[in-house]
Amino acid sequence: MSPIDRIVYQGTIPDSFFKIPEKIYEKSPVKPTEEPEAIRSFFAMEAIQHDIILYTDHEHFRLAGIFPKAEPAAYFGFWESVADSELHEQAFRLLENDAREKGRVNLTGPINFSTFQANRLRVGDSPSWGMFDKEPVNPVYYPDLLSAIGFQEKLTYETRLISRKNLPALFANKNEFVKAISQIPFDFITLNLENWKLYEHDIFQLMHIIFKENPFYKAISYKQFQIIYSHRFAEKLCPHSSVLIRDQASGQLVAICMCQPNYHALYPSVKEPDFARDFEKLNHKTLMAKTFGVHPDFRRQGLLNYMGAYGMLTLIDGIYEDVLLCLMRSDNYSAHFSNNIPYESAKYALYEKILS
Repeated sequence: MSPIDRIVYQGTIPDSFFKIPEKIYEKSPVKPTEEPEAIRSFFAMEAIQHDIILYTDHEHFRLAGIFPKAEPAAYFGFWESVADSELHEQAFRLLENDAREKGRVNLTGPINFSTFQANRLRVGDSPSWGMFDKEPVNPVYYPDLLSAIGFQEKLTYETRLISRKNLPALFANKNEFVKAISQIPFDFITLNLENWKLYEHDIFQLMHIIFKENPFYKAISYKQFQIIYSHRFAEKLCPHSSVLIRDQASGQLVAICMCQPNYHALYPSVKEPDFARDFEKLNHKTLMAKTFGVHPDFRRQGLLNYMGAYGMLTLIDGIYEDVLLCLMRSDNYSAHFSNNIPYESAKYALYEKILS
């Protein structure tokens, strides 16, 4: 067994760190994508607020211990491992010792600094869709590796696929909202590249207000937001279903829904998808409802349902063949939107270990 190097992050990440996933996912039909330079940039920015320690044998295992300077928590992220329980236990023992020495009482992950970045594991059987764009995917043995060293599920999440044959039932279930869209005192603003540029900073502020109470949410800077949600990201959005909602009385943005086609079948030949250029290249067109939420002051007014109805207009028009409701927290109200409709489901989990 190779020894594990413990590397206190001081501005550099070894190149081997980015080669390990290539080996682990070499024969896998689904694999996550990484941009090493973007990760290096995020490490440099996050090091201001976190102590970071890397653990790796440079060939089969990598892990980052993330210790916020302003809170008594510990996280692990950027974790990839072969199915070697002894190697895995050895590396996590080092991380747990560091966490205890820093006075941390629990360890949570996988989460790559914040929920804006990759986090969670996919658990259970692989779904029929294989993988959607940016979906958490991992070898099936990952949950077992964590369970074997004392981790338990902390939070669970779900993605639901509603197929074409069940869409009529979805339309009927939400038809009253579809009919009422033009009558409510809110403006629906198409979320395309032009409007993204116009409202970019307002979107940044709105998303913080909407999601700041979510478990393990961490605020990010506007600079980090612009890296994650760049203009290239805006070009991926479906302009028929992505929308901002503005209160007519105050002019305030109060809700957002970001949807896009599942571009995964186009990778790697298409590196940066563009809806206008690439949508018609898709043989099977699946709408992905990825991020949606309502300002706390405007909740309980049905806006989540209205956004869902707005997106369904694209399904009614036959633009898409099915829809994925992506990565909903199991106990979140948004999961109720499709409760009465047949669907296929995939599960995910965030894990925690209490440190004695």
